[in-house]
Amino acid sequence: MHLLIDDVQLWDGTGSTAQSKMSVEVRDGRIHWIGPASQWQGNRATVRVVDGRARTLIPGLMDCHVHYSSPGGPEWIARFTDPLPEISMCAIELAETSLRSGVTTARDVGAPHGVSIRLVRAARAGEIRAPNIRAAGTWIAYRGTYVSFASQFGEADELRNAIRTEIEARADLIKVALAGWNEGARSQDADIPFDKKLLAVAVEEAHKAGFKIACHANDPTSCRIAAHAGVDSLEHGMFLEANDLEAMAKNKTYLVPTMSVWDAMLYYARAVDWPETRKKRAEDLRQGSRAAVTAAIKVGVKIALGTDAGGGAARHGRIAREAELMVEFGMEPGGALIAATSSAASLIGEGDRGTIEEGKIADLVLLDANPLENIGALRLIVAVFQEGRRVA
Repeated sequence: MHLLIDDVQLWDGTGSTAQSKMSVEVRDGRIHWIGPASQWQGNRATVRVVDGRARTLIPGLMDCHVHYSSPGGPEWIARFTDPLPEISMCAIELAETSLRSGVTTARDVGAPHGVSIRLVRAARAGEIRAPNIRAAGTWIAYRGTYVSFASQFGEADELRNAIRTEIEARADLIKVALAGWNEGARSQDADIPFDKKLLAVAVEEAHKAGFKIACHANDPTSCRIAAHAGVDSLEHGMFLEANDLEAMAKNKTYLVPTMSVWDAMLYYARAVDWPETRKKRAEDLRQGSRAAVTAAIKVGVKIALGTDAGGGAARHGRIAREAELMVEFGMEPGGALIAATSSAASLIGEGDRGTIEEGKIADLVLLDANPLENIGALRLIVAVFQEGRRVA
């Protein structure tokens, strides 16, 4: 595919300011040339030209926390226990929904029955339309503390074996769960059996094998343990405190705040008349998240965008809402875009993606407005390009 996106405002994700009247040439799935539109030397008769006037080109978006095996919504947990054929078909549809919203790369951080790993294989074989997916396989949790369909352990050797099993199953990363599910069934100040010694075992085992490890933590105890453990990313983190954030900055642990979780919960609390306990849980998450994210920005913790679509009430295809929440809690629009592109790429390990630079893979999103002026412009998608091919 030979493509020219012509006369466009370019935001390349490197930290540079946006540049107007630029052109980007794509050949064989990679970015071949970038420069002022007036300086392009090619032959328009031999290239597909995309009109970029009054539009903004950004790198393909990345969602660092999805679960394609559930659609989200008010009964999201139940959907993980649907019949396997239904889950598998749903995952294919949801991955394409995600792609159409501008997500060209995603981390699927937990699925039952190995669904996410099979989804990755189908996507890499070109059998389905989906983002470039890095999958964690299933969740790993201490026995009796998490959902029944997670991989469960009771002692250190079982934990090591669970991690090795995921690696042998061709997972791309490891996902462990310290806290309970997002319903918050456990007392928030209670001790948890997946303690710092066991988490140290998990981090050592994953890193020894060259794998990154993501950690589910959404109450004060689990946030404190995970923040000091040297995990690669802390997922949710709604109750992180100052000392936790300082440790994360020191350890270069990414925060993936998944604010869409409580945002969707608050909506469904009104729309389907949830019980007061669920409403209070959503409010508590919002308050904790606001404080944690605002403080993380000030301390300099690395932040990568993740929606938790499917793993909570948030539905797929709504990455723009997560970026809006980041801006509401103190990020500049450019910072939210960095969290969804180059910062996310660093966390996931996608060095060939995340920015628009010559030689990199041409994952691109063309917008009908400027997200640096209004982050909601991420909803105004003109085209999505994956490895230089228009896919949405």
